[in-house]
Amino acid sequence: MLTFLGHAAFMYETENEILLMDPWMSKSGAFDSSWYQFPSNHLLGDDVRELIETTDKNVYIYISHEHKDHFDLPFLKSLPLSKINFITPKFRRDHVASVLNKLNPNSVTTPIDSEIVNIGNLEIRLFLDDQEIVRDSALGLHDSDSDFTFLNLNDCKVYDRVDELFAIYNKFDIFTCQFSGAVFHPVCYEYPEKKYYEISESKVYGKFGSVKNLIQKFKPELYIPAAGPPVFLDPNLIHINFQDVNIFSSPFKFKKYLNDAIPELNVEVPVPGSKFYFKKQQVDIEHPLENIEEMYDKKNIQDYANNYESIFLEREKQKSSYDPIEVQKRLLVELNSKLNGFKIEQKMNILMEFSLSEIEDTSIYIDFEYNQIDIKNKINKSSDLTYEISASAGDIGRLLDGYLNWEDFMLSFRHKLKRTPDIYQVAINGFLTMEKEDVPEFVNNLMRLQNQRERISVEVGGVLYSIDKFCPHQGSDLTTHEIEDERFLICPKHRWSFDLEDEGKAVGHDASINAVDLDGDGS
Repeated sequence: MLTFLGHAAFMYETENEILLMDPWMSKSGAFDSSWYQFPSNHLLGDDVRELIETTDKNVYIYISHEHKDHFDLPFLKSLPLSKINFITPKFRRDHVASVLNKLNPNSVTTPIDSEIVNIGNLEIRLFLDDQEIVRDSALGLHDSDSDFTFLNLNDCKVYDRVDELFAIYNKFDIFTCQFSGAVFHPVCYEYPEKKYYEISESKVYGKFGSVKNLIQKFKPELYIPAAGPPVFLDPNLIHINFQDVNIFSSPFKFKKYLNDAIPELNVEVPVPGSKFYFKKQQVDIEHPLENIEEMYDKKNIQDYANNYESIFLEREKQKSSYDPIEVQKRLLVELNSKLNGFKIEQKMNILMEFSLSEIEDTSIYIDFEYNQIDIKNKINKSSDLTYEISASAGDIGRLLDGYLNWEDFMLSFRHKLKRTPDIYQVAINGFLTMEKEDVPEFVNNLMRLQNQRERISVEVGGVLYSIDKFCPHQGSDLTTHEIEDERFLICPKHRWSFDLEDEGKAVGHDASINAVDLDGDGS
């Protein structure tokens, strides 16, 4: 039996085993209480805890990666840990495994990519995406007793490994993956309303299209939209929930999209507590209430926020204790430590301004061209390439005090960003999101990708092109690309678009796949 526990969390139960996957149940949300589960699953967390406390079955918990909407440490600490067997990937940065081992559970298993882990009659494999700017995993499960196969991608983008996954499992009874946006672009960027909506709509349908393509290749008996979107209960963020258009799509909007595109597909939107029974090669579904769509009604969000008002009042009180000037000095030291490890072998004529909203006259300026950083009076920027980020002293103070790490902070949406020109820079994104100890490895990985010049040939619009085999963003193999408008090559992982008629330059990003027209004239 498969039970949906909310967000990206599932539980698979057999006669002798219980396997939980990414249980995010805490009432404190995630990313310093910026994200919350929707619909709320907090009461279900109590039921799961009681089940584990009273069961005689072997209990396993899979943690896919370190994002706090998957790695809910407060909830895990509330469980009877002596009964828990954790499974988490063997990543280069072993943060999750290290933290889990310190909890003194019954066991911690860290399989490498595609390694088989046997749990009774269950065969489990993890599929890893282990890069410095992205670290995630997916889980494939086969129950030999019932011949049931479940593929849980959560938000792991192994889109370039479709053929490999299909060759391993041959069929998928239930498939689930993220369908909604979950990043800080464009949410935190300063855009005119029209452009904000245009970018959001493009991202929504780009994501929808990617998942639809996966579904068409996997041909599951049932697809379950999961792993988002969250809601935002902080009074400073709650407006995001009510924007006319943003990247956080309703599962019912996606279900309609799939029904129109793939009429024969079975799609079931779950709520916390929904159960899926696999019997005689078919899936029976049982929801905890009749009108599940009502649980997703945005009218519930304000009441939800009111219930957790005390968390945000306490948080604001703690934030007010920080002195902005002292925080700015500490931030300078932190960013300088990052810059010392940022030994990048490429020209970066970029000026970053990092400002605190309480300080009007000075900012921290980072000149990447000359590898310099200092606190200076606010200036009219002379560089054509600028990146601006601002946040409150309280939010940065909490970051520096370890309430959250840099990636958590960026995902908290408690900052504002502006870039000129409006072009994505992999290096700058990595500089902001990486921990200072991970910056050198990130730079090494980025340089490896940029120096990786294996080539492949593709025919598009009747023209044969030679291109770099690997995407300059995160190294995805472009052999499994898509083509749009007989001109643009689309990376399967993050849907970066490369214009083959413009030397393979990325659309909206500072990167290229260095396309060469082998026919010589583009005809």
